[in-house]
Amino acid sequence: MHKLINASFFLKAMKVDIIQHKNNKLMFINDDLWMWDTPRERKLQKQLSDKAFGNVLVAGYGLGIVQSFLLKNSRVKSVKTVEKYKDVIEKMKESGKIQGNVTICDFYKFSNGVKYDCIIGDIWEDIDPLFLKDYVKFKKKANTLLKPNGLILAWGKEFYEYLLNKK
Repeated sequence: MHKLINASFFLKAMKVDIIQHKNNKLMFINDDLWMWDTPRERKLQKQLSDKAFGNVLVAGYGLGIVQSFLLKNSRVKSVKTVEKYKDVIEKMKESGKIQGNVTICDFYKFSNGVKYDCIIGDIWEDIDPLFLKDYVKFKKKANTLLKPNGLILAWGKEFYEYLLNKK
């Protein structure tokens, strides 16, 4: 899963490492575990991608797992990813090809005049009530980029929506 950490985390030089352990990849940014590619993660990302259709926008690249599944989904026409950190993409280029079309930009500042059928997000630190405000911020921005009758898909969406409806 993709993590967001306060801005001071990135004030120092960014160091991206990808470590292979058996069939699993772990991405560290400045020695903090940021993203992982494990069988469970692949299963969760495949479930998200199976729900997608049309032109899809993904917030955050990570290890490119969901992008890989999206490109295999016959209902998906295109995959565009907005990744905030160029160093993540550079490191991924070293370890293989980039999946789909990637723009280096902060998702919250992204605007290209295009509306998307699906928007996928995984840009908060964890599925925990502490990160509800991050999910709400993502959802608000995603709605500005979504076509009518479009679909927002997100890591922990059901949990966050439950919390929102509970209020």
